[in-house]
Amino acid sequence: MSEERDWRLLMDPPGEGVWNMAVDEAILDGVATGASPPTLRFFQWRPACLSLGYFQPRAVVNEEACAASGIGVVRRPTGGRAILHDRELTYSVAMPVAVLSGDQAVPSSYFRLSQALLEGLRAAGAWVTLARAEPDGGAGHGPACFDRASAHEILLDGRKLVGSAQVRRGGALLQHGSILFEPQIEELLGCLRLDHDERDRWRRSMVRGIAGLEGHSDCRPAALADAIASAFARVFGVRLRPAEITAGEREAAGDLCREKYGNQAWTARY
Repeated sequence: MSEERDWRLLMDPPGEGVWNMAVDEAILDGVATGASPPTLRFFQWRPACLSLGYFQPRAVVNEEACAASGIGVVRRPTGGRAILHDRELTYSVAMPVAVLSGDQAVPSSYFRLSQALLEGLRAAGAWVTLARAEPDGGAGHGPACFDRASAHEILLDGRKLVGSAQVRRGGALLQHGSILFEPQIEELLGCLRLDHDERDRWRRSMVRGIAGLEGHSDCRPAALADAIASAFARVFGVRLRPAEITAGEREAAGDLCREKYGNQAWTARY
């Protein structure tokens, strides 16, 4: 297999939210410039962290409750809505859009990446399916990512298991997402500034709509990551080489931590 078909596999230790997002962006920038190979990365979050979508208003966050619970807050470089990262495994993939060959549109790329996730999760013992497009175009979404599924997202027993988001720049894409082990509905709602009626409404919606892997699959992060990585290799016809981030990526991530993700001006920009 040629070097062009080699991807990098990163199995990173748990990290703070600002570091996790800075590393994802540093890798995206490296892939965009050709300095980094296509990369599949798995990681967790310590301490637990609430991530906001790129355009999501900071006002939705209950700052006092998050601080009291030791939960960090970070704004993602990708869109979407709030996710509480705790009892889960996060995947991220950064690659040139050209890897998609024919149809490079965003919905098609979601579908292709979801196929790899679906195969990996099934190999890990979870009989998952893909969500179809909603006839109402997704109207009525609340502030939390997992209240309803969008097209091509991963479902378990008809409920959303994986929440993903994507950003593109310089001919490259970054998609990352949360694979839930345990739905933490009350914990997530506690991170959001909602009135009593809103809280009850979104609680009912999320109870109906969120799934977790516990009881359905092996929830050891390393075993799940291995199964999904093997599926990515099959779906994209590549070889995944275990590695670490480069010194250049580490330096870039450190700069992004200081200047962007750890900067309140970035977190509170909307």
